[in-house]
Amino acid sequence: MGGNLKGVNYGDPISLYRGEKVVYLAKRLWPKLSEKLRLEFAIDLFYTLYLPYPLLRPASEVEPERAREYYILRTLIDSEDFHALKIYTIGNTTSATLLSASLIDHIGKELEREGLSEGGEGEEGSEAHGNVARAVRRALKKVMKESSTLRKIERLMSTGLEAGKGSTLDLEESGEDVIKLARNTDLEKLLEILSIMPDINRKIKRRYDPFSRGEFRGYDIGKDLERIVPTELMLPKIYFKIKYLESKLLLYEKVLSRSSGPVYLLTDKSGSMEGEKMLWAKATSIALFMRSRRERRDFYMRFFDGLPHELIKVSRRSKPREVIRFLEYLSKVKGGGGTDITKAIVRACDDIKGGHVGKTSDIIIITDGEDNIADGIIRRKLRLSNARLVAVMILGENRDLRSVSENYLRALRLSKEEIIRVVEA
Repeated sequence: MGGNLKGVNYGDPISLYRGEKVVYLAKRLWPKLSEKLRLEFAIDLFYTLYLPYPLLRPASEVEPERAREYYILRTLIDSEDFHALKIYTIGNTTSATLLSASLIDHIGKELEREGLSEGGEGEEGSEAHGNVARAVRRALKKVMKESSTLRKIERLMSTGLEAGKGSTLDLEESGEDVIKLARNTDLEKLLEILSIMPDINRKIKRRYDPFSRGEFRGYDIGKDLERIVPTELMLPKIYFKIKYLESKLLLYEKVLSRSSGPVYLLTDKSGSMEGEKMLWAKATSIALFMRSRRERRDFYMRFFDGLPHELIKVSRRSKPREVIRFLEYLSKVKGGGGTDITKAIVRACDDIKGGHVGKTSDIIIITDGEDNIADGIIRRKLRLSNARLVAVMILGENRDLRSVSENYLRALRLSKEEIIRVVEA
């Protein structure tokens, strides 16, 4: 067993595991990949991405039947785009694994376009080398684009992640779905919302309640002896008593994170929302999802038109599959159909009251408001479910919806600034 890189032990269990993972994902992406895809080549590609300075064996030591694999690796290593890609993959097993599989898939398809077989035996002349180089460069361009989206997906998944409660390495569990998401051009546009993530994080503050046996957050002044700083006990008795009576003892500030109910988002997908409105609504949905992750709240979402559609849940301690399903859902839904705001809100209230969602929730509805609503029914349902309604109007106005909403926001421009304003509310 041998490959094209120096210093790599191709029989090592870790190398075998990484290679087998790459082969498995590549074949899932393109079932037409033949058995000629060698495990050693998959290991080569993984370590070419993973290592800072992968070293190829001398060309004179390469077996003739493996010449094409060697030339593919040489073309990659000599490419400036490849070195730009490696900024993201060096020392990162997850990204190196996913992008290795994607590269194999794209290279195989590009070689097929060039009329070259996968094996490459007997096709090692200068003309064949030129065709292989073109195929590799085209494949690399596609993977470069995917890597940008993949980074954004990773960032989204890591938002609000608690220490010891999971890792972005879990992306490998859903590797095929993640790669397909990274190739989704609609999702790529939506994930541009992450460019304002620092602004969102600054605006969102976790809420705390004072608690004498909670987590340490700073220092305070008062007379609660349960939180007293030990150095205060060294004071002379008379001085200590005076500070106690005047509530001026130095204390630890201890708090407990305030527990909030789930976020239930209703997003209008009717015909009047088609185009820029729909794109803005989806981007705002991602921003609200990020807020729920930051606040460690369960997140529920339904699109609606004349009827409420499928309910998607992302729990506060979600697995990658839930986040991926949410992103797939967002990217697939297109605008169309009528509008029934009343039916959507009633369904959300029934979900909450029926125990399908959880305790007291915030119901957020994003719509352009082009519908008449039954305000009496909505008020009664909100009261019975103990839910708070927040309405986000997109370039529109609905006075009846305003009257039943605890908070009513109007987006007068479809901009990132308006998204931040909605998330902050």
